[in-house]
Amino acid sequence: MAEQEAPAIEPTRGEKERGPDGGAEQNTQRDLHEELSEQKRQSRISAQNLDALYADTVIGGDDIGGASHRATDGGTVNAAGRDQYFFGVTAEDRAVFTVAVSAREVGVIRRCHVPTKSYGELLARLDSEHVLLLRGEPRAGQPTTALAALARWSGDDGRLAWLQMSGNPLHLAPGDLREATGYLLQVGDDATWNGRPDQMLGHLRRTAERARARVVVLASPEFPEHDWAVDHEPPPMDQIFVNWLAHELHEGGEAHPQEWAGKTAADELVRETLAGYRCPRKARELALRVARGLLEDRSLDEILDSLPEQRRRKAQDLLAVETPRRARCFMIASAVLRGAPAAVVAAQTVKLATLIEEELARQTTIEQPPQPHVWEQLSDWLGFAEITLLSPRRGGDGQVVDFPDPSMAGTVLRVVWEEQPTIHEPLLTWLGQLTEDKDPGVQMRAAQAIGLLATYDFPAIQRRFLSTWCQSERYLTHELAAWTLGSAAKDPDLTARVFECLGRWARGSRKEQSVVIRALGSWLGAYWVDEALRALATIAKTNARAFPQRVALSIAQIHQLGSNRTSHRSGVGDVPDNTRRIIAALAQWSAQSDLPGLTSAAALAFVRMLAPPEGAKVLDLAADPGAAVDLVALWRHILDLAVTKDTGAALTPEAWSVLGDWLATWETDAGVRGVLSEVLTRPPVDVRAPLLFHLRLWHRTGEIDAELAGLLAELVEGS
Repeated sequence: MAEQEAPAIEPTRGEKERGPDGGAEQNTQRDLHEELSEQKRQSRISAQNLDALYADTVIGGDDIGGASHRATDGGTVNAAGRDQYFFGVTAEDRAVFTVAVSAREVGVIRRCHVPTKSYGELLARLDSEHVLLLRGEPRAGQPTTALAALARWSGDDGRLAWLQMSGNPLHLAPGDLREATGYLLQVGDDATWNGRPDQMLGHLRRTAERARARVVVLASPEFPEHDWAVDHEPPPMDQIFVNWLAHELHEGGEAHPQEWAGKTAADELVRETLAGYRCPRKARELALRVARGLLEDRSLDEILDSLPEQRRRKAQDLLAVETPRRARCFMIASAVLRGAPAAVVAAQTVKLATLIEEELARQTTIEQPPQPHVWEQLSDWLGFAEITLLSPRRGGDGQVVDFPDPSMAGTVLRVVWEEQPTIHEPLLTWLGQLTEDKDPGVQMRAAQAIGLLATYDFPAIQRRFLSTWCQSERYLTHELAAWTLGSAAKDPDLTARVFECLGRWARGSRKEQSVVIRALGSWLGAYWVDEALRALATIAKTNARAFPQRVALSIAQIHQLGSNRTSHRSGVGDVPDNTRRIIAALAQWSAQSDLPGLTSAAALAFVRMLAPPEGAKVLDLAADPGAAVDLVALWRHILDLAVTKDTGAALTPEAWSVLGDWLATWETDAGVRGVLSEVLTRPPVDVRAPLLFHLRLWHRTGEIDAELAGLLAELVEGS
């Protein structure tokens, strides 16, 4: 059943909306647990909506060696097509980045790669040539072929890397390369390469020779002919499918993966589907979807019936001209507002239909016949669109609208945008109106739908919506921009452009920084945690009074979302456990007493991370000696601020409350006992009296016994 709750978004309880420059820290009196609970609910609804919108997106991201890579030197390099963007470090910081290919990824390449003629030629020439050029169409499997050849040449899964340069390739020096290592370098389309390719390649060769390394340069077919060039030959789609399916079945515990994969590939519909593919990524995606279905004991027919291609054909049929226009508008409105009350969807259907009819009238000057009242057609619309009404969870809530298959929502919007260009303008106008709705849930869904459309024309969406929103005085519009960017980044081909935008805005105005804070307090920050922390630190440093609490909320959200590892098969990739990284960063922030915005954000974020239930992850770190040092520093920091600084109810009394929770585990948790023993031993004078007061209070309320209260008092007093 569709989620019916609307996300709770600032402001609440009659608070006035204020911009980021004047009192951006709202809601300081709000209960911490209520705040975090609502934050979690909003994240859940957002994730459900994005899952439906992006069900057709490639599972597991881009090809092997795909769009985004974490640089070993710091920061992240994102490649979209032939473009490269740098997030977390600027082009001025370093001219050359090396991005290690993990041993796990190399192992997958070895198992799943399909040898071709171009692979064989690369392998043969790598023995004697230090630089080779692999020319081919984008998304034709070049990175996989090159990595497979370099892995075979090096014989060491730890000696493969991407070579990324933010400036002139002539800046590359032998010291930038590691001996006996194979590198991939993506050629850009700028004048640096196109104007003098021989000079670029010659410098690469001389540098690689001195480092005794190998470099395979990936280029488009338009790159000039060269003696070092190898023309890439895409591998057969059926063999890619078999190799990946066998791999995934093996990972899932299947006893005979190769045999099962071969039988599945022989299925007539599978062969027909593969015959329509032109890039390896599609065959890999099919293998991943089929493997997941088979491991869930679903039949092959059922799996194939649920493929995006099948949903797309169904959406095309439902949106055909034979379907009444308002029924089609109802389907579009339901795709954007799935899970919303039927009355809301019906009313928005009429608004969208009116905009479309006005646009068609301008184009054709044909008078449109009068339309019956909305409720006279609702049952017909449901029949035409194959949409269902679901009963409410509570009486009086009203029925909600959803597709039997929620994944149809994203498919409908894609088909509408790709195949019905005449309604682009009214559709965007309607979505813009939805973002101004009074219901935060409607706003969020509209912004995420705009993000989906941004995957088709990011510059147009940026001009029409994002640029306006990020310059607004109203912080609620900053939420709209954040939701849109978070949605657009779900498409692996657009992740790089989103991060480029966020990286630029993180160094921009307070309004732009406000958008960045909100965007990173989402799945984006949970996945790109190092980059998010770096950007948030920059913002907290430069805006000491404006953003500490908002930064803290985003960090708590990153911790909350990253507490559970997400399966690679979910379409997001392996999300690391972020807690340790965040704690280490906050400990560094807390030590920078000359930066009050950073120290305040560190304290506020740490308190929010300690709140249950996600606080258990922090408590577990107490057993880690390395993390224990950071925990001691942070506990001292928040207790000091709770007593001596004007941080308001956002920090006090929550700091004392979570300290009481930790003391409750004193007898059973040696790690906690070690951390708190150090924290409570002769603390600063200003902290001692409040500590002794709380020890007496907790003794009276029975949270700690007399013996422990006496022991802790002795530690505090130093006796």
